[in-house]
Amino acid sequence: MVTVSGELDLDSAEALSEVLQSPEAQAPTVVLDLRTVSFIDSSGLSVIVGEHRRSSAAGARFVVAVGGALAVQRLFELTGLGGAITLVADPDVALGGD
Repeated sequence: MVTVSGELDLDSAEALSEVLQSPEAQAPTVVLDLRTVSFIDSSGLSVIVGEHRRSSAAGARFVVAVGGALAVQRLFELTGLGGAITLVADPDVALGGD
């Protein structure tokens, strides 16, 4: 699980990309927890879409937790990405928890 808080923008997108590409983040299921993110710009979205594509190509599962982050949920709705990327309210659901 990779957790992001605050803003996911040009200043933080590269760091997120590096974390998602690190050996520690290579798993059958990768969960990106955005529940405490208040803002995402196009560079942040680009990292998320890129990870979704990479995971799909590798046969891995990529899930984004957005519960409570209304601005983030709205962005996924407006961009249509909510239909392409698996969104959950709670990361525990994606990891097989209750």
